[in-house]
Amino acid sequence: MDHAIVTEADESALLAAARTLGGGGGKMAPALGAGLAGWLGLDTDTRADNIAEWRKLLFTQAGEPRAPGGLVRGNFLVDHPGVLDALVAEQQRLQTLEDAARAWQIAALSAALAELAGPVAAAYAAGKNRTGMLDYGDLIGATARLLHDPGVAWVLYKLDGGLDHLLLDEVQDTAPEQWEIAGKLSEEFFSGAGSTGSSGAPRTVFAVGDPKQSIYSFQGADPQAFRTWRTILARRVVAAGEQWRDQPLQVSFRSTEPVLRLVDAVFAQPPASDGVAEPGQLRHVADRAGHAGMVELWPLAPEPDKPEVAPWAVPAHNQPGGSAIQTLADGLADWIAGQTNGSVMLKSKARPLVPGDVLVLVRRRNAFARALVRALKLRRVPVAGLDRLVLTEQPAVADLLALCDTLLLPEDDLSLACVLTSPLGGLSDDSLMALAATRRGALWSALRDRAAERDDWAAARAMIATLLARVDYASPHALLSEALGRLGGRARLFARLGPEAAEPIDELLAAALSYAQTHPPSLQGFLHWLRQSGAEVKREAEGAAQAGLGAVRLMTVHGAKGLQAPLVILPDTAALPPDDGAVAWADGLPVWSPRKELRCRAGEVLRLDRRAREMEEQNRLLYVALTRAEARLLVCGWAGGRALADTCWYRLVERGFAALGAATEPFQGGWPGERQCIASDQSVPPEPARPRDAAVAPALLPQWAGQGPDWAPRAVPPEPALPTPLAPSRPEGAELGPVPASDSPLLARDAGGQRFQRGKLAHALLQHLPDLPHAARADAARRFLARPGNGLDAAAIAALVAEVSAVLDHPALAALFGPGARAEVPLTGVVGGRVVGGLVDRLAVLGDRVVVADYKTNRAAPASLATVPPTYLRQMAAYRAVLRGIFPGRAVECALVWTSAGRVMPLPDSLLDSHVPGETPPAALAP
Repeated sequence: MDHAIVTEADESALLAAARTLGGGGGKMAPALGAGLAGWLGLDTDTRADNIAEWRKLLFTQAGEPRAPGGLVRGNFLVDHPGVLDALVAEQQRLQTLEDAARAWQIAALSAALAELAGPVAAAYAAGKNRTGMLDYGDLIGATARLLHDPGVAWVLYKLDGGLDHLLLDEVQDTAPEQWEIAGKLSEEFFSGAGSTGSSGAPRTVFAVGDPKQSIYSFQGADPQAFRTWRTILARRVVAAGEQWRDQPLQVSFRSTEPVLRLVDAVFAQPPASDGVAEPGQLRHVADRAGHAGMVELWPLAPEPDKPEVAPWAVPAHNQPGGSAIQTLADGLADWIAGQTNGSVMLKSKARPLVPGDVLVLVRRRNAFARALVRALKLRRVPVAGLDRLVLTEQPAVADLLALCDTLLLPEDDLSLACVLTSPLGGLSDDSLMALAATRRGALWSALRDRAAERDDWAAARAMIATLLARVDYASPHALLSEALGRLGGRARLFARLGPEAAEPIDELLAAALSYAQTHPPSLQGFLHWLRQSGAEVKREAEGAAQAGLGAVRLMTVHGAKGLQAPLVILPDTAALPPDDGAVAWADGLPVWSPRKELRCRAGEVLRLDRRAREMEEQNRLLYVALTRAEARLLVCGWAGGRALADTCWYRLVERGFAALGAATEPFQGGWPGERQCIASDQSVPPEPARPRDAAVAPALLPQWAGQGPDWAPRAVPPEPALPTPLAPSRPEGAELGPVPASDSPLLARDAGGQRFQRGKLAHALLQHLPDLPHAARADAARRFLARPGNGLDAAAIAALVAEVSAVLDHPALAALFGPGARAEVPLTGVVGGRVVGGLVDRLAVLGDRVVVADYKTNRAAPASLATVPPTYLRQMAAYRAVLRGIFPGRAVECALVWTSAGRVMPLPDSLLDSHVPGETPPAALAP
């Protein structure tokens, strides 16, 4: 900045003030007067160089203007008002100049940020174009441009012609760009001829949303856009002379009366009402009035007292490292265990409270969330874990990745040491020190040379050496599978880390499979891909709800949107979200002030406006969290060592309890304080139980993965047998004797040489002719056979029609070709310990019996039952066994139909009993 501007002061007034100060006023006044006169006596450039000394005269070290008492003591300035006016004017001038200087700095930094971000954004866009990909924002922007582009107005015209109704759901989470799309699509709904749809009825817009639940600003959601477009749509509808209905939804079908009373009380006054509702305007009506409910507020968990240790004292063991977070996690876990052990009734449902009824909502996946999960598992309370986890941060995954690093470079002593002391290696710290401390070379060389000295060294060496022998040939998934399975890594990880390690391990294996689908199976490439991708496992809301049926659910408030639970716990209530937004936006341009000392007044206005909107969204987030509770709500928190802000959730809820006059009693949870409670009794019949309300035991790991407490893997069960098809001509046991000779292929060939054409045509006729009236069957058969593609002459057609008709009219087959009978029926079942499957030619299920037949079209009929090949008898015995399992209590009648001779051969049970699959038939035992 120009020196002249910096040093341009009201010299006459300041020189007069300096002379007056030099004439009296105690010790401070002459010193101040001398300092003013000295700086004013300098030339312009020297003044600028000594501007810091000039500021010290008028400002504190914190940069604030000195008060009159900080300039001169006593009543001197009261008696000389002109002096004070001159000093205050100079303070204000310097503040204005410094603010302008900071504004210039922020402008330069923001320009540099934009210059740096421009090429990055361009490269990102080019990368998407190169790979043909679009993100969600691209789709919204492209759609908006398409609908607003006059050059392609026909697109909007075509869309408008096919739209009669527009349904907009969850509109509180709709971004302004999305509203523009909806507005463009419905623009002609209420104008002239366009107001009538294709059915002749008026066109409508139906929008559902609750601005109180708008919590996705990071996705562009803006509750103000909701209000703006509600006004626009209302104006359009009224201008068209149509009916506009703005229906408030005040009835809650989820929560009991105590929960809703607390919600109304919390958001009755600012600052809680900011961004939620006008003060005093929020009113809920409970549809579940009369059902038992409870809301309670615990005192904040305090920081535990830590013993004082003399700085020179060397501790003999690890000192306890308790914290308020751990205190609350332990107390809350004890309470949940006591509430869900079957002794506490959920009165509104007339059943005990179970772990699956508990939903813990946090604002961040922080240390408390991890501590609570650990505390619940120590108390054997089923818990579903966090709704999202970073894969590479999980201990089991970290151990496996360290193993992969070792396989790539065995000389990496740090990675190898991590593997050896992990559950995979099994060495204790003392064992590792005995191996590593006296070594002369690499740790891997020491392990190879000295493995025979100790059993744990030998086991670790064998495991790593086995994998090293395969690392250059096996895929990452195969290596990990071998380490976890045959080499026992999964069981050892479970024994050390517990069954919660199962999900991260399985996700790591799934990631290895996913990597192999699009990349060469390189272990080094897989590790780089996984670590750079920041792989994250996310439980979808619905999936988490299902998974949590038998377990406590723990998730963020954002993740719980749309969910509910009989008991909701809010433990993360004492802190405010960090004000870490260094970038504010002014008309779409970034304003970047990375440090507090760089903030200028204009930038501070933008920052405070952004912060106010953030706090309004935090209030809406609290509203969402409170209204997830069906019957019971618990609010608690931990003291962070500082005084709580009036705008934190705990204080907002505390004021709500105070407004309702909540009952208080001494808190019995492990730390001092009072518990506040509001409850209602059950005065109506309880709700009928639903299937999802039943307690569901958490799924156990399979035996081959190991079970606690030792987690030793059991033998892998044998693979189930594959289905064995029962081919009509050669079923199971082709060695069980000869089959009847087939007709000559020459007789069955047509001019095109299609073998077995006659048998296929006969099967087709037997399948479809029974669906026709009896009188029409012969004509239909002749027309079908006379098609040129079949290649049959008149004599062959007549012979085949006669053959099929003889079968259809056979008295013994009346049930098979009657109403309700089916052709080509697939059957699959377990017979004699084997899975068998086949395709039945004809099946009829009657009231007291089941009739099944199989056609033999290209085989000569045997003379008697005694000469029927065993392979056919085993086929029909298998059909009978499967059908008996499907239709227990009904007799199963089997028959073979030899179509060439029109002969039906019923198969008695006494004959089939000795040919059941899995048994050795008599024919096979004959010498």
